[in-house]
Amino acid sequence: MISNTHPQIAVVIGLVSTEDKERIFEALASLDEQQGEIVCEVILADRRQDEISAEIARRYRSVRVIPCHPGMSLPTMRTLAFEASSAPIVAVTEDHCVPSAGWLGEVLSAMEDSTVAAVGGCVVNGVTDTPLDWATFLCEYSAFSPPVAEGNTSALPGMNVAYRRTALAAMDRRRLTEGFWETTVHPVLAADGAKFLSRNSMVMNHCKKFSFGLFAEQRFLYSRYYASLRFPQHRIFHRLASALASVLLPTLLLWRMQKAAAAKGLSREFLSASPILFAFVLIWSFGEGVGYLLGDGDSLAKIE
Repeated sequence: MISNTHPQIAVVIGLVSTEDKERIFEALASLDEQQGEIVCEVILADRRQDEISAEIARRYRSVRVIPCHPGMSLPTMRTLAFEASSAPIVAVTEDHCVPSAGWLGEVLSAMEDSTVAAVGGCVVNGVTDTPLDWATFLCEYSAFSPPVAEGNTSALPGMNVAYRRTALAAMDRRRLTEGFWETTVHPVLAADGAKFLSRNSMVMNHCKKFSFGLFAEQRFLYSRYYASLRFPQHRIFHRLASALASVLLPTLLLWRMQKAAAAKGLSREFLSASPILFAFVLIWSFGEGVGYLLGDGDSLAKIE
């Protein structure tokens, strides 16, 4: 049973998924099975507050669930969960991701090096039935499919990452709430000389089965949010130039994905998914263009 007694590691998760909502039970079961000598606290920030929430409360009484407003952004939810935790190591994942066996131990092992501020691992596609499943995975995580670079790194996946608590506690709270931590927190830590570590043995299974419509919507929202952050509103020329340049993105993005897939032995999967990926990168490009020209449009609060 998941415990809160003198936890060594906290796992914070936002309950936000509107599809494949029951995947959270696989994540909680995996974390539960990994405990023994390792003591883990799990804190869920929940903006759905639905039948899944009630079932979690019934099955996992020690899991802390923090009710959140339906319009609260995922970074703010994660921040609330972090602030409610107490463990010296804080791991972040998502409600549709299932940690591999030994994941907790790998996190703690990496953090034995006191100079490490954050550690991340690789991401495995846990839903592989259709080309759409591969397209949604490769569009987001082709760069983190195994193997990843082992050792010191500058890039960590936002849903398979753990931080030293002191690193997050020293951060301006606005950095924690205004965006996803890989874009708002990691650059600040890196600028301060923080050490990031990458481990292939720290494996997260990405298991969400998206519909085409939901993933297309989410890709647009994230791209709009990302572009809106790149330049201050008063830098109109930079925003306009970047919006015009976004028409070149589909070719660049597909090339990057193809290159990453080939390096990971996923060329066949990339080829089967390529027609859908082409649609996704067009949406990606359009989303960035809108973000540069019109700002985020409250897109951050709609991302799941």
